[in-house]
Amino acid sequence: MPVDWRATPADAERLPYDYDADPSWRAKPLTPARVLVYDVGLESLRANRGPMLEVSERPPSSLVPDDAATTKAAGIARATDAAANPIEERRFRRLEDEFGWIRHFRLDEAKENSQGSQGGTHCRWIHCSSKYPDYLYGFLYALTKDTDAVSDCLELLHVNVQQNQRFSKHGKYFVPFAAPLVSRTQQGDAPSYPMLVCTPWLDWSINGKIPPLRFQVDRKEGYHSSKSSRHPLRSILAHYFRLEDTRERERSQVFTKHKPWTTDREIDLKIRQWYGHYPSALNVDEVWILAIDAKHIVTFSSNQTWKSRWPPQQLPSRISDVAFRDVRNVFYRAQQHGTNDYSAMTHIVTCLAGAVGMMHRSFWQDLSLCLTDRYAGHLGHLQYRLHRSASTKLVMDLLACQEELNIVIQITKQQLDLVNQLQEFMGDNHSRIDRVFSSKPSSTNDTGRKPSVDHKKSTPLDPTSTYRHLTASSFNDPIAKLQDNLQRELTDLEDLRDNANTLVSRTIQLVNIRLEDHGKAILVFTVVTIIFLPLNFVTSFFGMNTRDIRDMDATQSLFWLVAVCVTIGVLGIAIFFAFQGGNILEHVNLWLDARWERSAESSNAALQRHSTFSLGSQKNDTDKTQEPKS
Repeated sequence: MPVDWRATPADAERLPYDYDADPSWRAKPLTPARVLVYDVGLESLRANRGPMLEVSERPPSSLVPDDAATTKAAGIARATDAAANPIEERRFRRLEDEFGWIRHFRLDEAKENSQGSQGGTHCRWIHCSSKYPDYLYGFLYALTKDTDAVSDCLELLHVNVQQNQRFSKHGKYFVPFAAPLVSRTQQGDAPSYPMLVCTPWLDWSINGKIPPLRFQVDRKEGYHSSKSSRHPLRSILAHYFRLEDTRERERSQVFTKHKPWTTDREIDLKIRQWYGHYPSALNVDEVWILAIDAKHIVTFSSNQTWKSRWPPQQLPSRISDVAFRDVRNVFYRAQQHGTNDYSAMTHIVTCLAGAVGMMHRSFWQDLSLCLTDRYAGHLGHLQYRLHRSASTKLVMDLLACQEELNIVIQITKQQLDLVNQLQEFMGDNHSRIDRVFSSKPSSTNDTGRKPSVDHKKSTPLDPTSTYRHLTASSFNDPIAKLQDNLQRELTDLEDLRDNANTLVSRTIQLVNIRLEDHGKAILVFTVVTIIFLPLNFVTSFFGMNTRDIRDMDATQSLFWLVAVCVTIGVLGIAIFFAFQGGNILEHVNLWLDARWERSAESSNAALQRHSTFSLGSQKNDTDKTQEPKS
C-alpha cells in the first residue's frame, strides 16, 4: 500500500513564517515563501481504484527550517571541499550563504528507501517564478549531492549560459538548447544528469496592467519580473525584430485587432467565465528546466501574463493540472506491465508539453481561443474584405498577418528541433516506460507529417484513467506524443501561411486591375482639366466686378481671400477622404454586419419563443380534448 507522502497535519497547522521580517532572510535574493514545491508520487484517492501518480503541492516552510538562513559550519566545509582554488572557494561560499538553504528541498533518501519502491515520492519538482541565471547556479550548487562533481557542473553551466545567451534591444534571451552538464567522458547510455533545457513558448497578454505573479521573486527589479532586463517577456515582434523599436507596431498585431468575442456571444461568455480578461497581444516567454538528478527537477519562468489558477494559465498550474494528467494516464497503463518509473527526465517532457502547448488545441482539446483559430478567423475576415473591395491597406494587413505566422512557425520549428535533440540525449534508456510503449514512426508521408498510429494497435485507455484532458495524438510514448502534437500544429500553421500567401497574391492582382481602370479615368479627367482650367480662370478673373477691372469699390484682395480659403478647405477634405475613406467605409460595413447579426439573433430568438409557445398551446389543446367528459 502506498504511504501518505503529502504534508502531515502538523505541517498544515504550522503558520507561515514571515521571512521578510527576519533580517537574515531579507538579505537573501530568494526565500522559501517565493518558491513552489511539488511532489510526484503514488496516492490512493479512491479505495476501489488503487494508487495512481498525483502531483501535490508542498508548503516550502514545512521543508525549510526557520534557522536555515544562517550558514552552518557543515555548509562552509562543503564549499571548501568542492572548490579547487581560493577564487572558486570564495564563490562557493557566496553560493552557500545565499542558496545553501535550498538543500533542504532534497528528498530524504533514507526515508524513501525505508518505504519501498511502491511508496514515497518518485520526483520532486521545484518552480521558481523568475529568469535570473544566478538562480540556476544557486539551485544547481545546493541540490547537487556529489560534492566532487559540483565544480565541473557549475563550470559547464557557465559555458552553456555564455554560449546560448544573446543580446537585443529588448533585453537578453536564450536560444533554444538542451545540454547535459557533465563531461563527455562521463556520458553513457543512461540519461546524463544534470541537464539544462531552454525553449521559448507563446502566451497571451491582457488589456490594462499586467497582473502580479503568485510569487514575485526578483528583488533586484523591485519584485516586477515582467520589467526585468534579464530575459524579459517579449512580444512576437520584439522577439523577431531584435534591433528595432516595435512599440508603434504592437497595435497592428492580429491578437490586438481581431476580436471575435465582439460578434460571437458564446465565445464572449467562455472568455469571461474561464479567463476573466480579453487577450490583447501575443507574447514570447522562456522556460528553463534544470534536471538535477532522477528525483529532482527545477523550472524557471516569469509567466507574467495570467494570474488565474483555472483554467491553468500560469505555467506550474498548466503543467500540474493538464500536461501531467495525460502523461500520468500512460504510467497508469504501464503499471500493468510492471513499471512505474517516473523520473526527472520524464517530467522534462511533461514541463515541455505544458509550456509549448499553452495555446495549441492539439495539446488541449477544449481550448476556446487556440492560436490557429485566431489566425484562421482573422484571415477569414480579410478574405471577406477582399471580396468586398480590394485595397492597398488590405495588402498591408495581409502582409502583417503573414509576418506573424512566419514568426510563430519559426518558434514552433525551434520547439520541435529541441524535442528531437532531447530525444537523442535520452536515447532508448531514458525510462522503462518508453521501451514498453515505444511507437515512434519510421518514415513520413509526402506532406511531411508523421503518420498517425493505428488506434487498434494502441493500448486501450482504461476507464479508471480517463480524465478531461486528452490530446489529439494517439501515441503512448510521452515524447513521441509531444512530437506528434507539435507536428500537427506546425502543419496547421503552415497551411494558414499558404492561405495568406494566396490571399496576398490575389489582392495584389485585383489592386493592379483596379489601378489600371483608375488610370484611364484619371487620363480623361486630366485632359478635360488641362483644357478647361485655364479658360475658367481667365473667364472668372476678367469677369470680376472690382475696382481694378470694373468700376466697383472692392479690390482683387477679396477674390484671392475667398479663392485661397475655398481651395484649402476643398484640398483638406479631399486628402482626408483619400487617406481615411477606406477606414471609415470599413467601420461602417462592420457596424452594418454587427447590426445584421444582432437582428438575426433576435429574430431567431423570437421565432424560437413563438415555436415554444405554439407547441405549448398545442399541448394544452390536446390535453383538453383528451379530458373525460363529466
